[in-house]
Amino acid sequence: MPLPTSRRQAALEDLRARLAFITMANGYNTDAGKNIFLGEAPKWGPDDPPVGLAIAIGDDSPQIQGGLITAATPLQVWAVVPVGSEAPLVVIEAIIADIKEAVEIEQDGSIDRALGVMEGSTATEPRGLARGVTRALRREEGSEYVGAAVECVATFQERWGGGGR
Repeated sequence: MPLPTSRRQAALEDLRARLAFITMANGYNTDAGKNIFLGEAPKWGPDDPPVGLAIAIGDDSPQIQGGLITAATPLQVWAVVPVGSEAPLVVIEAIIADIKEAVEIEQDGSIDRALGVMEGSTATEPRGLARGVTRALRREEGSEYVGAAVECVATFQERWGGGGR
């Protein structure tokens, strides 16, 4: 795999890797980590998996001081479950718990407040990961799916002209 081109990319790849760890075999409540979509909200059909996750990136909020840019960037993890499954809202709540644990806790059980590694340091600021809002995604008319979104906010710091490195 090629090296990340930016801190944001390194953080996104780490987030996706953490979410991929969400399987029942790894002690989680669900197998939601088996189906992860990055940057897209997939249309689910009858042959698609029963649960899935999608990662979306929100607009960042940059602050510039001299030649240093600090930006808070919302990262949303969407969970999708078919309404035909048994107790879909209970499944959604289980996935929400899985997402929060996978994002906030390392595989060795330690708490981690950073995402990604780039050039020997964390891609985000060392304590640059905060939990944002968790929201239910309303079932749209005619839809066969319910969902939720868990947001975390990643803080990145880069130098002006550094291309995000």
